[in-house]
Amino acid sequence: MKESITMQDWLKTWERPVKKSSLKTYKSYERAHIIPFWGQIHLDEITGADLKKFKNFLSKKLAGKTVQDILSYLNTILQDAEKQGHLVRPELPKVKVPQREKEILDYREHKRLSQWLRQSTSPKDVGILLALSTGMRLGEVLGLRQKDIDLDTGVLHVRHNRQRIYNPQTNTYPVEDLTPKTQKSRRDIPLHPGLRAVLKNYMATQKKPNKNQPLIVGPTGKAYDAKTMAYRFDQLKKELNLNPGLTFHSLRHSFATRALELGSDMGTVSVLLGHSSVSFTLSRYSHCVTEQKRRQMEKIAECF
Repeated sequence: MKESITMQDWLKTWERPVKKSSLKTYKSYERAHIIPFWGQIHLDEITGADLKKFKNFLSKKLAGKTVQDILSYLNTILQDAEKQGHLVRPELPKVKVPQREKEILDYREHKRLSQWLRQSTSPKDVGILLALSTGMRLGEVLGLRQKDIDLDTGVLHVRHNRQRIYNPQTNTYPVEDLTPKTQKSRRDIPLHPGLRAVLKNYMATQKKPNKNQPLIVGPTGKAYDAKTMAYRFDQLKKELNLNPGLTFHSLRHSFATRALELGSDMGTVSVLLGHSSVSFTLSRYSHCVTEQKRRQMEKIAECF
């Protein structure tokens, strides 16, 4: 066993094996939860009982999924410290995460929001429409450039994900255009005629057409940030009397749910969403295919 070291000292020298986009989240876990609880504790003193206390400490103020994510990250920290001979890693306590139904637009809300957005040429509204009509993540919408929209073939190319990251060299949190999270996230999405028309009209209004310029831009020509887009969606929720529990990410869930309700197959929806596998999509949206299953059962019943 190596010389005893505190958690805080270990984190100062530990090279985190994570992507830039994830580092911001993990640094927030360290700053808000891990260092306050574990900072001055030596790694070789950590026990399974300590981990259970930490889990209970987190559970008093955080949702189960967040507790699970923080414990998983702590396990990564301890795993690497164990490889360096600083401790024998105790078993991580399990966290029960109840399955919560995702907040989505109902059919009438979906229709109302879509019709309103299609009448607007505001960059923020076009960005919201893109998320609602394609299932793209907010970072992917903000990462779009004009050249990613091919109006001739009617195809949208997802090639970037605009995220706020943590830069350990400068200890700052800049916004960067990153490559998609996985190979499946790098995808091409066909544009239906209505969305294609909106984008054609919107791009014609751009004062300085530039293929490399971000598609969803503010008056200065720079891409909007995620907070600005989320705030605009909050305004629309009030104006259009939409479910106040909706978030920007609910637009992605609404797209997937509507597609499955209307008969799209799980494989196609998985590809459009950029999921890593069909099984992942199925685990998230299996509840949406009840009507499809009902129709299939009605067909089967004809045999009896």
